[in-house]
Amino acid sequence: MKIHRGFTLLEVLIALAVAAVGLAGVSKVAGSNIYNAQYLQNKTIAQWVAMNRLTELRVRKEFPPIGKTKGDMEMAGRKWYWQQESKTTPFAMAAIKQSLREVEISVYTSDDSKASAIVSISTFLAKPE
Repeated sequence: MKIHRGFTLLEVLIALAVAAVGLAGVSKVAGSNIYNAQYLQNKTIAQWVAMNRLTELRVRKEFPPIGKTKGDMEMAGRKWYWQQESKTTPFAMAAIKQSLREVEISVYTSDDSKASAIVSISTFLAKPE
């Protein structure tokens, strides 16, 4: 009498179910890692765009007028959109208010006014002498 050794259909189905659950978990983790890498890349490049705009203001020795300005910049093979908002400072002394501006640069991936900024950087710029 010959005894056949092997897996039953039920054992094979259970093994396939365990493998499917495991692969689904690995797939979800890999997908979220790809999303996070893209998010961090966009955030880093947007910060470079904002810092470049602030550096342009400093190098050109511009004293930005109060209000909003928009523009775009090419970086890392993409077009980035920035918005600059210049305000008076909250300091009480009139001499300081006239010679200092608070500048905020916000960077976006699209020119859509309803989009939220990826990065916003604020600084103070002194009036060049």
